[in-house]
Amino acid sequence: MSDLQLLFAVLVALYLWECACWVGRASVMVRTWLGRTWRMAEPGTVSGNQRGGFVFAPPLPPLGNVLVGSQLAVSLSPQAVLAYVAAWVNPGGRPPQSDRLVRLDEIKTVEARGKKVLVNGELLLKAGSAAAAVRLSETLKQVAALPLAKRAGALERMMAESLDVKAIKQRWEEFEKCRVNLRPLTNWLFVYLFGAAPVAIWWFGLSRAWAALLVALAVTTGSIMFVFRRAHLRLYPKAEDDRFSQSLMVLLYPALAIRAEDLLSRPLLESFHPLAVVQVFCPETEFRSFAGRMLRELNYPALPVCASADPAVVESEQLSRQLLLRPVEKLIQKSGLDPKEMLKAPERAEDTCRSYCPRCLAQFTSIDGLCADCGGMGLIPFGVGGSSALVKSGSQATRPK
Repeated sequence: MSDLQLLFAVLVALYLWECACWVGRASVMVRTWLGRTWRMAEPGTVSGNQRGGFVFAPPLPPLGNVLVGSQLAVSLSPQAVLAYVAAWVNPGGRPPQSDRLVRLDEIKTVEARGKKVLVNGELLLKAGSAAAAVRLSETLKQVAALPLAKRAGALERMMAESLDVKAIKQRWEEFEKCRVNLRPLTNWLFVYLFGAAPVAIWWFGLSRAWAALLVALAVTTGSIMFVFRRAHLRLYPKAEDDRFSQSLMVLLYPALAIRAEDLLSRPLLESFHPLAVVQVFCPETEFRSFAGRMLRELNYPALPVCASADPAVVESEQLSRQLLLRPVEKLIQKSGLDPKEMLKAPERAEDTCRSYCPRCLAQFTSIDGLCADCGGMGLIPFGVGGSSALVKSGSQATRPK
């Protein structure tokens, strides 16, 4: 392999690396290639770890789009904030969590340092991104500043806003206006790097073509950087540090410049719950499946629900789940589905099946027992039906009543 071929192979490898998007367990990505059909893309366990995994963006023109929705990384109740969430949107399981509890009345300072959220100078948690850390710190400041009597209402509004379908559509419409001039440039850069430039080098030779190729590359990446910066300023006016660093990288790193649209779209909907993002973009069948899984996760999270038996921890986790469950059920109802029907027993796989797990819907031949995959969840006999009552915290299996 010649040096030129090796250089081209390195460029391809770098570009494919930029197509690999790291998605945390608290997030769900939706992606499209031609812009017609969107599909969910959740980080798996093979290409990741306990905290997340890689999901690939469409690598070929027209390059497509990727969007990410994220659930709140803490359990928030009117009394406290708990750095622990029992119900996760990703089937890969719960990532490691600190379980730190801070009463809202005891909060004096909240700040975001990179991805870290510090409360009273001590680490509360490490968020999935710097922008998520800033949003969480602002939320804690706002809720902690309210009187106790007003916090429950504020939290309910916050949960409802994270599932606001109308706001998601408006945000997407704004993004589409910003990307109009960016997409042709990024697609041309792809064609130039992996098509036009190799042909020019083969036809004219590197010694004769390098100067013209370098000028064309600089003009293209400079144009992308200019359009990207304007769009970023419009979509994220307060993110000055990210705008400067990302604009510089787009200018100097062609493989990233091709994916400049991803830099704009990935954080676009991070403040919205994945269920609402899936409802807006994905097919109805995919939303129905995800909604059913979310309902079961909120009603029957894997046991033990909490690692701690501290009453304050248990109460904060349960109240936070209740506050989220209400707007989730409303969104499902507005979509024409019945939450109660979605929690009913599945059809028996075989006549010998006598019970099922209300969380994972696995079926068993015995009436009594526990589902080991769900941490010891109590089984429900067929004919009894599921309950919409939240499973309480504890280390032992709890049969819904």
